[in-house]
Amino acid sequence: MILGRRGAAQPEAKLLVVAEDLESFAGLRAGLEAELPGGGFAEVAPARLREALRPAPGAAAPSGVLFAAGARDAARLDDLAELVSAARAAGVHVILLVQDLPPAAVHRLMRAGADDFLPVPVPRGELAEALDRLRERAPLAGPGPRKRDGALVAVYGIAGGVGATVYAVNLAWELALAGRKQGLKVALLDLDVQYGSVSTYLDLPRREAVFELLSQIDRADAAGFEAALTTYGKRLQVLTAPLDVLPLDILTPEGVGRLLRLAQDTHDVVVADLPLALTLWSETVLGAAERFHALMEIDMRSAQNMLRFLRALRAEELPVDKVAAVLNRAPGFGDFGAKGRVRKMAESLGIEYALQLPDGGRAVVQACDHGAPLAEYAGSNALRKEIRKAAEVLLKDLQSAKTGVA
Repeated sequence: MILGRRGAAQPEAKLLVVAEDLESFAGLRAGLEAELPGGGFAEVAPARLREALRPAPGAAAPSGVLFAAGARDAARLDDLAELVSAARAAGVHVILLVQDLPPAAVHRLMRAGADDFLPVPVPRGELAEALDRLRERAPLAGPGPRKRDGALVAVYGIAGGVGATVYAVNLAWELALAGRKQGLKVALLDLDVQYGSVSTYLDLPRREAVFELLSQIDRADAAGFEAALTTYGKRLQVLTAPLDVLPLDILTPEGVGRLLRLAQDTHDVVVADLPLALTLWSETVLGAAERFHALMEIDMRSAQNMLRFLRALRAEELPVDKVAAVLNRAPGFGDFGAKGRVRKMAESLGIEYALQLPDGGRAVVQACDHGAPLAEYAGSNALRKEIRKAAEVLLKDLQSAKTGVA
């Protein structure tokens, strides 16, 4: 049993009733005393809830939270939503008791993690039924879930149209496939909040929850982050770009840092697709990344942009050694002239190519238009095979670095 009622196995586990003034909620105290006699609940002021969620050593954890909210609470809705999320994060189920609260406010608190809500005055028998449902619910994971401490792989296109998003999407999917036997969780973040196309390439809906997450990222928690994710193929979790075009400065360096920490805490590998424009938070991503893949092609535009990009990093004393150049649409085996150009470009830029990806041809465009990774649409495609090899090597390297095994 979860709730401590008369005759329960654990009477010391009390239900927390959160309210500024319980007497202002019509008939609520009488109803609680009838359903939970013998001190089966404890009143807690909202300001003391976080403290009450952390019982003293040896004491029983709270059995659940009844959160009473009235009309005057609508003015501090964000604070109340944070408290609901805190209760969920502590492994406790939450039921709302609302009196004269607008529907939009109730919806906001439900999105924060509440399991159910009842109007006050509570209809006859409804409180008993809600408490019965609460007893039947399986306990949530306790506080302090295991953090996965995931590795971050950033993907950046040196110029528009070099195939960075296609690479990011297919790399993330191949990582998810390669890690499925070990139970690894993989996430793909589309950080191009203006024109990101990850959702298009995977045929996923753009959700309003993404904008809510990004606009309130300083208050977001793991539950809120995972609520904004969309799952592709039961294996890959995706944070798509928002539904509408947003200014790049909606994200701050601190906000992006928090977003990346949330992703890494809940996933083993995180792939981030970056916008072409360098922002104030680009340095944050570079600093957090285990690998930073910069895609380019064999043309003067890519060469000049790569040179300027590397100069900018060196001028700011940023870790240039993290940048791995990835050459997309590399020449084939017999194209010796083009191979010579590739070699000369690398020498003039002072770089080495970590990967050389072949041209996947029309199948790549068709796969993107159909909203499917190459593995699903054209499994034998040369580009798909090379990305699969790269994903397997990358996963092995990341796991070796994490365990300290060479």
